[in-house]
Amino acid sequence: MLKFDLENGKGYDYELIFNMDQEIMGQDMQMDMTTYYSMDVAGDNGGTKTITTAIDRLKMRTEVAGFKVDFDTDKPFSSSDTTDMMGKSMGALNKVFGAIKGQTFTMKVNPEGKILAVTGFEDMAKNIADSMQLEGEERNEMMKQFDAQFNANEMTQSLERFWYFFPNKEVKVGDSWQKSIQMGGKMPGKYNSTYKVTEIEGDMVTIDEVSKIDASETEEVSMTGDVKGTIVVDSRTGLIVTADQDMKVKASSKGMSFDIKAKTKIKGKAR
Repeated sequence: MLKFDLENGKGYDYELIFNMDQEIMGQDMQMDMTTYYSMDVAGDNGGTKTITTAIDRLKMRTEVAGFKVDFDTDKPFSSSDTTDMMGKSMGALNKVFGAIKGQTFTMKVNPEGKILAVTGFEDMAKNIADSMQLEGEERNEMMKQFDAQFNANEMTQSLERFWYFFPNKEVKVGDSWQKSIQMGGKMPGKYNSTYKVTEIEGDMVTIDEVSKIDASETEEVSMTGDVKGTIVVDSRTGLIVTADQDMKVKASSKGMSFDIKAKTKIKGKAR
């Protein structure tokens, strides 16, 4: 039986790694981002799981035209590491990143891995502004920027892209099925995916993914491309033990086009 079925009352940890390389107008851009989540299953209503999730750690590294930005919530940034002006900017971003650590939200997820609802983000920006003791225009601007980058919709799409593949039925080697999901945000498009069971060893099920990305007509950025990946799932709970995905995309926006190569890795474990 292959379904999303994390055990009620248990805790799970996920590490999500995203690496992206792209070239825009002759300039190389690289971004590496790792997010660590701790998840506790707080309820089970007919197979729909209520999951309380905390952001334990966030790391981000970007490099554009020789300019580097490097953050890690476990390694506070020191403004003495760079120039005064850069130190102020980096210090402000570091405070935001540091305040994100420990923030929580709640999801409801069905047996197919589809996220039905997300709550908690409506208060997160306020909690961060309070922890940073921001007031006035500075507070309003921070909350606006945070809401644009970290919100329920972005989180739903980020996690559902990797969870919404379960067939919610018994499977054997050679079985395949399809899923489709409409993505917005940073990687917009319609993802049409085919999943196939390639190996079953004990409780571990290995699944190959082949996805086609079709352009979305409603987004400013048009993206087309392909995704290939391998997922290893513990069939007892639907925990993703490991996942590796390679993405090749051509993006177009405002008359410009550029190629993107991205890799995603997931590691999961029960506590």
